[in-house]
Amino acid sequence: MNPETKRILLSADEKGHWEFPPDSAAGTSMVEIDEMLPELERFFGAKLDVDRHVQDASFLTDVGYLDDRYYDREKGCGALSYRFSFRFSNFGRLFTLFGSDLDAADDRCEKAMAAKALIERRGFTFVDAEELDELYDGKNVPFDGKLTWWIRFFDYL
Repeated sequence: MNPETKRILLSADEKGHWEFPPDSAAGTSMVEIDEMLPELERFFGAKLDVDRHVQDASFLTDVGYLDDRYYDREKGCGALSYRFSFRFSNFGRLFTLFGSDLDAADDRCEKAMAAKALIERRGFTFVDAEELDELYDGKNVPFDGKLTWWIRFFDYL
């Protein structure tokens, strides 16, 4: 892991707090996401999907584009598999970018890579998802021997 990424992750880590930081001002809020959403949608020229039902997780929400191969928009059901998604952590105003088609030569995916600058201008800190696969060695005793930094800040617990 890049030393700067490690510094960022350790500064966001909160001893004894797995789902939310003790001070809500240290995290991300849906209000901020909702305020940013119109700007992101204008950037993409499309309506983005927002997961408003995340529970038991170290992250707040996903904002991205669901893969129509696995999700039926009309019925509102299916697998939450994203072509691309910005995932916002509950900690340290961190966000990352992931998705099934990020390597594809697709206009939406190219825009997703560029849109992270819009989010950073709003005071969020980008963390490369590829760096988060390392075993967690932060301020808490891992509750699982396979706990990674991804799980710590960007997954269901």
